[in-house]
Amino acid sequence: MHPALILVTERKLADFVSTPTPDGVLEASGVIAKGTDYYVVFDNVRRIARIHRSLDPASTRHSWFGRKRDGDGYEDIAFSPYTRRFYLLIEAEKHPDGTYKALIDECDESPQYKKRRWIDVAFEKRNRGFEGLSAVRWRGQEYLLALCEGNRCRAGRAGRKPGGGRIHLLQRAGTVWKAVARIKLPRTVTFEDYSAISLRGRRIAVLSQQSSRLWIGTIRFGDWTIAGEGQTYEFPRTKKGKKKYRTLEGLCWLTDRSFVCVSDLSKALSRRRHRQTDQSIHVFKLPTSGRRGDSA
Repeated sequence: MHPALILVTERKLADFVSTPTPDGVLEASGVIAKGTDYYVVFDNVRRIARIHRSLDPASTRHSWFGRKRDGDGYEDIAFSPYTRRFYLLIEAEKHPDGTYKALIDECDESPQYKKRRWIDVAFEKRNRGFEGLSAVRWRGQEYLLALCEGNRCRAGRAGRKPGGGRIHLLQRAGTVWKAVARIKLPRTVTFEDYSAISLRGRRIAVLSQQSSRLWIGTIRFGDWTIAGEGQTYEFPRTKKGKKKYRTLEGLCWLTDRSFVCVSDLSKALSRRRHRQTDQSIHVFKLPTSGRRGDSA
C-alpha cells in the first residue's frame, strides 16, 4: 500500500468564476501557480481562469484571464519565468500530413496571444495525445516536457498496459516544437493513464487520473533520464477504502511538500463520491511519514 496524500482544502471552481457554457460545466484540465494566483485551463472552453490563492469565494480578485478563443479547450498550461510566456497545450488535431498532432498556443502576461506551433510528434488518435506540459530551462535553452496520456504513447488497450509512462522533451525549432529526447518513467510506475506533470527543480511529479495516484521522482538534466524508482502516493480514499478522486487532471507544485490540483467533470454514471470532488480545485500535501522519492 502506498502512502496517502493529505487534503488541505478544496472547493468547486464555480465558486470563483462564472461558467462560460450553457450547461454550466467546468472541465478543468490544467493548473499552474504564479504569483498570488492559480491559472486554470479547461477541456470544454479555450479560455483561462485566474483564481486568487486565498480560495475565498467572496474575493473580487477571481476572474477570467483574457478572451475566449475558438476551439474545444486546452489540456494543460505551463509558464516560463524566462520567456514570460504561457504555453497552452491542445491535445491533438488533424495535421495537414494526415496524422494527429498536438499544438501549443503561446501568450504573454497581458494576455496577448503570440504564436501557435505544431508539435512534431504523431499520434494514433485525436483524443490520445499529450496530456501534460511543464516548462524547463537547461544551460540557457528553453524546453517543454510533454506527457503522453497513454502508456508508451499508445492508444487503446496498448495504452492502458501499465509500466510505459513517457515524456517527450520538446525544443522550439522555427515554426514547430521538435521532440529531442524521450524520457521513460520507471516501469514500477504502474499507472493506467497519465494526466498531468509538474517540475520543481529536479523533482518531477506525475499524476494519474484513472489510478488516482501521484508519483514523484528525480530527473537528470542533460541525459534526460530518471534517477531511481521514486515514490508513489495514493490520493485520499473513503473510510471504506474506496477511491474519491477519479477526475484529477491538473497538477502544480506549491512548495517542496504541497501541490495544487484541478479536476474534470465526472462521467454521467459515476459514483456520488466522484461527483463530490469533480470540477474543483484542491490542495494536497505529502504525508510526514513514509519515505520520500529518491533524492526528492
